[in-house]
Amino acid sequence: MSNYRRNITPEVMDEESERRRPSNSKFDAKNYLNVKLADGENEKTLRIRLLPVDKNTDSPFKTIYMHQIKVSPELSKSGWKSYVCLKHTEDIDHDALGYDCPFCEMNKEAYEKKEEAKKNHDEIEEKRWKEISLQNRHQEVCVMRCIERGAEDDGPKFIKTNVRSDKKDLKSLIIELYKLKKQESIDEAMEDNDGVLPKGFVPENILDLDTGRDLMLTISRVFDKEGKPTNKTSISVAPYGKSKPVSKYDDELDEWLNDDKVWSDVFVAKPYEYLSIILDGEVPFYDKTNGKWVSKGRVRDEETKRQIAEENEANDKYRRAKEKALRRDREYEDEDEEEEERPRKKRRDDYDDDDYEERPKKRRRDDDDDLPY
Repeated sequence: MSNYRRNITPEVMDEESERRRPSNSKFDAKNYLNVKLADGENEKTLRIRLLPVDKNTDSPFKTIYMHQIKVSPELSKSGWKSYVCLKHTEDIDHDALGYDCPFCEMNKEAYEKKEEAKKNHDEIEEKRWKEISLQNRHQEVCVMRCIERGAEDDGPKFIKTNVRSDKKDLKSLIIELYKLKKQESIDEAMEDNDGVLPKGFVPENILDLDTGRDLMLTISRVFDKEGKPTNKTSISVAPYGKSKPVSKYDDELDEWLNDDKVWSDVFVAKPYEYLSIILDGEVPFYDKTNGKWVSKGRVRDEETKRQIAEENEANDKYRRAKEKALRRDREYEDEDEEEEERPRKKRRDDYDDDDYEERPKKRRRDDDDDLPY
């Protein structure tokens, strides 16, 4: 039986750094790393440790493609939502979801009409179709999997980031940090050895599961020229602490590495029919009677109306429960601020191996389903 264990190797990272950019699961908040700033919050930090993106690869990165679409407030409080592109994304069930993408089809159609308007010197139509084309273009997105320090009991969490041409996205920042620390270790080794690398020298790999380091993410709100806060955020990344294993317990690390969840379980792709309804600016609803997706606004038969009423009632209960959980969260935060001197409960890492018997159960709130994506 093989003892091979997945790891984020230098070979994988070198390949990722040289890679050229190409010209219904149940929701569980614990599956996501929450990088969203709360209302009134201008900055926060998260300490994480990257894992291979799933149990079948050594790479910490997975490239997918998504469309960011303006939607009904019923679907998203912000009015925007991201959907997996069915045409350009691999490793999804195309047979069930479809091979074509309605957003990509609209992008192509709008581009062709823009070009036609340009030939006809119709600037108004050219501008209109250009905007529609841009609104429906696909975006390269990188998915990563990590352990959030302070929330190890949640297990692996997923995070996605749009890949940017200016390389200010999280994936690019991590790759640049990896390359910087690798080169620094090479330079230091040569300086200490008369300009020659010592025999058997291994450059630093800050993402190695055994000898790597945690990463500190800082999410900051962007302010406009007048100093007013916007909905945009920036992110920075820095190494944190000393070199150490992801976990001091091999069984815990193996459990994290072999977790069955993959990115498509968390960022769920929707079928072509569903996306077509979104493209029309409407709200999809699954008609159980006829076994298909329909628009809520076009429902006529009484049975489907009854199903919609039941779903609306369930959604109302869901929102009330979520608001209650958020209020309870704020109460916990207030308690922590008032009782700073209260001794914290011991964590697993506080025990010596010989003294550890049972991991104390950490106080937790109910799941918060306010997904920040």
